Amino acid sequence: MAASNVARKKEWPQLLVICLGAFLFFNSFGSLNVALPNIQAEFGSSLAAIQWVSMMGLVMLSSLSFCFGRAGDLLGQRTLYRAGVVLYAGGAGLAALAGAFWQLLLFRAVMSIGLAMALPMSAAILATIYPQERRGRALGLFASAVAVGRATGPTVGGFLLHLFSWRAVFLINCVIGIAVCAAVFSVFTGRNERKRGAFDYPGAVALMIGYPSLLIALSIGAGAGWSAPRTLAWLALACAGLVSFFFIERRTADPLIERALFKSRPLAAALMSLAAASASYAPINLSAPMFMQKALGLAPLAIGFVMAALPVCTAVASPLSGALADRFEPRALAAAGVALILAGIVVYAFLGVDATGLSVAVALLLIGGGTGFFIPANQKAAFAAAPSEDYGVLSAMLSAIGTAASTLGTTVAVALIETGMAAHGDFSPQAFAEAQGFAFAMMVPLAAVALVSALVGRRLVRLS
Repeated sequence: MAASNVARKKEWPQLLVICLGAFLFFNSFGSLNVALPNIQAEFGSSLAAIQWVSMMGLVMLSSLSFCFGRAGDLLGQRTLYRAGVVLYAGGAGLAALAGAFWQLLLFRAVMSIGLAMALPMSAAILATIYPQERRGRALGLFASAVAVGRATGPTVGGFLLHLFSWRAVFLINCVIGIAVCAAVFSVFTGRNERKRGAFDYPGAVALMIGYPSLLIALSIGAGAGWSAPRTLAWLALACAGLVSFFFIERRTADPLIERALFKSRPLAAALMSLAAASASYAPINLSAPMFMQKALGLAPLAIGFVMAALPVCTAVASPLSGALADRFEPRALAAAGVALILAGIVVYAFLGVDATGLSVAVALLLIGGGTGFFIPANQKAAFAAAPSEDYGVLSAMLSAIGTAASTLGTTVAVALIETGMAAHGDFSPQAFAEAQGFAFAMMVPLAAVALVSALVGRRLVRLS
């Protein structure tokens, strides 16, 4: 009993450190995006080049998550998390001192590698230190920290740019990163849990070639055209890398992704639900500001307040979902969350030029609340379906699948909107509203697939 009380006392400091790290990572995405015009003005870089300051984190996180997930299981999740936070803070400090654009990109890459090392380990560490009966609350608070970081990022970046230069954005990441580093080395003590095995280097190389190439092709295809030579070149490289990865994983004795994980039907249902839900609601983060500006004519300040409804609602709902997931069936809560997301997408799809900021906020509140209920509950369900020695790989899968599905969903939605506007032959507010409505009507089946997957996963658990 005494040992159990000591363990519970250590849980809260560890959770606080993980949440602080999550806030840092996701706050930086928004703050750096705000700083991009200032960075471009100082270095005179092209728009295509400057986008990589923002895209670097997404590409590294998506392509390296599986590699570091496997490495975390082999070397120890806490070891990899500590190394990742150190790299992130060090890269941010060096980026603040960059004297040339290529130096900034190099140091941003260091930050992004640190992000890809630390972030996938976060949920795995929480799943390891928290027992099943208290895990949901921890995952809920973690999801809330992510949402708060997303919500405050643009505000923090704008405030720093108002007082200082863009270098202050990187500097504040370095300062907070150093604080997180100190806390990590103080709190995460003791022996790491490791898994025996070898690291699949050929598979890692193939994945690092194929996955980023796919993301790059998706990001430039909508603008340059899907038949453009550079789009086709990136798609060909992606195909070569991903096909090679598939064959390597089938033959190696120690794959990056444990094949046994996919034999668990409840886990497969949780991953399918995550992919479909992420692809269905992610496009609204790009589309809603454009809709409110182009079709509704709202002022930037009003758009900012309306857009804040989604992450704020997610931040509020996530801890509640986590606490309820510790008492009730998490898959039922995940299904309820997806139902709210589905309702929000349907509401948004019917918005026209006569809509108001309030009606957009209603859709965002439904999606934000649904996301808050879905993510922690679905994560708890996924970890419950996997052995503890595979938590690192599973956490990486959750991170990579969510990111990839969000990117794919956004790309498809943008392509549908552009196609719809081209069919109208003009760029009027009415044309945009109708094209957007069509695009999000196409997202409804994806949300329905996520809902069915969550319900099927619940039934599979009952039958097992």
